[in-house]
Amino acid sequence: MNKIMKISSTYKKLIIVTAVIAMAVAGFFVHTLAGLNASPVVFDDPPAFVERHAAELDHLAASPPLRESGTDGGHVDDSVVEKSESWRQSMDFSNDERLVLKAILDGKSPDVLLRLFTHPQKIQRVKVASAFGSLNVKLTHHEESGFADKRNQFWKDAKEHLPDIQNALYEALITSAEEGTKSYIPYTLAWMPGQGHETVEVLAWAAKHHPDPWVRRFSVFFVVEFGRNEELADSLLQDRVHDPEYQVRKEVLDQRIRRFKEIFGRGNNA
Repeated sequence: MNKIMKISSTYKKLIIVTAVIAMAVAGFFVHTLAGLNASPVVFDDPPAFVERHAAELDHLAASPPLRESGTDGGHVDDSVVEKSESWRQSMDFSNDERLVLKAILDGKSPDVLLRLFTHPQKIQRVKVASAFGSLNVKLTHHEESGFADKRNQFWKDAKEHLPDIQNALYEALITSAEEGTKSYIPYTLAWMPGQGHETVEVLAWAAKHHPDPWVRRFSVFFVVEFGRNEELADSLLQDRVHDPEYQVRKEVLDQRIRRFKEIFGRGNNA
């Protein structure tokens, strides 16, 4: 009889422990995914180094002014798009994108684009950076265009100027946050050569303050998984669990599960 009672008591304890664990897991998922404490995304001051770097471009103000795209001097007409290439006909490019596309695919000196990326007027830097980022998303995996190889060559030719290009991309991302417009610039920033702690810091800022949910989700993904900054990653995971967008909260959960599996895997291999 005592033996039966002991077995019954053991089962009861096991049921209670299992129930407690199940409740804890359920509470964790509800806390992470339900967005019960979701807070709105609010624009805040971006990292100060972006503006400092831009200020260093003031010395270029004395250079001959570039003709702005969208004006008679900078307009890119249909001759830029070669009618023999059907893939171009099927895609919709803005004038700024056509200008960047021609410069990249021609494979000549990167000077034209570099002058735009380092232009003393912020609007020009933002326009070329936005166009470059948009094209990079559209054509990186478009094998017929040959864009990826030409872009990689541009990175090599412009190696010494990568910090200027990155800063223009930062400015364009920040501008899109201020204006409340969509942006795919994080994709370019994440995978271009030369990115370091500044890129991680800007994307961490974007994950918290950019109104575009895709920007926030991608930025969480990159900073946590590839940023190599544990303090920043932990802070971001704690903050974005309260994101108003489900897909961002889901990314937070996915990253937490991934990190747990990595820790568990290392423990088993020890």
